[in-house]
Amino acid sequence: KAPELERRPDGKGEGHPDRSGHPKYELIVAAVRRMQLDGWVSKDDNKIALWIDFACIDQDGENPAAELNDSMIRLVGLSNMLLTPVVDDEWQTWAAPDKKNRGDIERASGGVANGYLANAWKEYWRRAWCLLEMVYAANVPFSHDMELLRQLDVGGDLIMFLRDKGVRPHALFGTRELQLREAPLLLAPLQGDMLQNCNPAKGQLSKEEDRPTIERHVREVLIAEFVRKDQLGRALELYEEENVIEVLQQLADVHEGQCQYSMQMDLLVKVFEIQRKNLGHDHVDV
Repeated sequence: KAPELERRPDGKGEGHPDRSGHPKYELIVAAVRRMQLDGWVSKDDNKIALWIDFACIDQDGENPAAELNDSMIRLVGLSNMLLTPVVDDEWQTWAAPDKKNRGDIERASGGVANGYLANAWKEYWRRAWCLLEMVYAANVPFSHDMELLRQLDVGGDLIMFLRDKGVRPHALFGTRELQLREAPLLLAPLQGDMLQNCNPAKGQLSKEEDRPTIERHVREVLIAEFVRKDQLGRALELYEEENVIEVLQQLADVHEGQCQYSMQMDLLVKVFEIQRKNLGHDHVDV
């Protein structure tokens, strides 16, 4: 049984991300099937769950973006991969085999991010929500314990990427890959300087009223990056303590969901130490 996604009928629903024929849906299913074929993920469909924002968030609510305010870190933390389908009817104008092959894309300056020339992919890099999901995927903790991943049937090129990068993979699968029967492309993580140069808070939005929500999430990501680098003191210098504590607690929940209980406890201890300092008690430096 193929993975099923909730879809509205053709032409129904303002702002629907797919179009007649459901090409994005077909790309998602094809990408999962290809990863199963190549041994990247489990061949058992019952072990694969897909979370899709348009399908899983109430788009008819007064403020759909608000649903993510307290759950973005947890949602990403429970995922093992980010997958971006790229519909590109004109792929042969730039990526026909005699123009640009897979190696050319992967070896381009800036990697796949710059080497993939589909117009929809270029647009992806201009949009605030798209940038946000990339930086969350790269900076929210990810369990890359090899034995645990093997128990989840993760293998092939995907486990090699995880061994090398140690972060949650971001896979791109477009019309080009579908037509050429190729595996998804894997992107370098959006961390460090790349994160600073691709700030989601400066991205384009369909609804400008979403900007404060984006800015809040960017703050969470930046705090999470300081935590990842073991620079909690720096985070406390730049941000309100209550914001840092909130992120630490959410990251602790992520580690609990990944069965990393010692790491969960480490973060909760840091929360306790910050709170203890505020009460005027002796404390251990964090």
